[in-house]
Amino acid sequence: MSPEAPPLYAAACRSTKHDDKWLLETWTHTLKLGEPLPTVPLWLADDLAAPLNLEESYEESCYILNIP
Repeated sequence: MSPEAPPLYAAACRSTKHDDKWLLETWTHTLKLGEPLPTVPLWLADDLAAPLNLEESYEESCYILNIP
């Protein structure tokens, strides 16, 4: 991340090999109070990602835990 990283963010990353060199790829999403959480990739394999809807996961967790 840059030196001016936002105070709140969500991040996803994966390691991948390009030629003989390992790379770490990252995706960041700035979070803002009062706005829905983003959907980020959940890497299952080097070439396979499932969308992880953070807003939906958060709301379901609050419901299960009975948090208003």
